[in-house]
Amino acid sequence: MRTNLDDLLAAWRERRAQVELNQIEPRVWAAIGSGRAPDVAGLLSVRAAFVALIMVAGAAAGAAAGAQPVEASPFSLHPPYAPSTLLEGKP
Repeated sequence: MRTNLDDLLAAWRERRAQVELNQIEPRVWAAIGSGRAPDVAGLLSVRAAFVALIMVAGAAAGAAAGAQPVEASPFSLHPPYAPSTLLEGKP
């Protein structure tokens, strides 16, 4: 008993390729080469603005942190980032 699927598979088996497979790679590279180059000047200005914004945010965060340096030693009695110190407050 032949179904429609059998007819479709038989037709698929007997068809011929429309494109030569040995020409695929040169056609792909030609398509890539014909693409437009990105606007480098526009990207450079966006990157410079982003770096300036990060530097301003870092300077503001550093000024807001205070002038006292925090000593972080793993052997101190009250390390500043230990869970007990963070949960209980300053010793």
